[in-house]
Amino acid sequence: MKIKQTDSLRCDYKIYLEPILATGCQYQGNRLQITRSKYVRYAVIRALIEDDYPLNKLSKKFDKFYAHKINDLHRGMTHKN
Repeated sequence: MKIKQTDSLRCDYKIYLEPILATGCQYQGNRLQITRSKYVRYAVIRALIEDDYPLNKLSKKFDKFYAHKINDLHRGMTHKN
């Protein structure tokens, strides 16, 4: 099968976490009823936004993360409700 120019490719990255961090992410993901992968992804997005990295200027798919104040973004990931 040949790749055409119209085909889109997905770039997945393996991230190596220390076992204790992976265990913590798994635990928190289970508490929020999401996968560990999604928990890590949201945590990285939140951290980048808090560090003033312009995600919303790179892609429109991050606009929903800017819709609310940063403190209200995915409340429960690091804040108690």
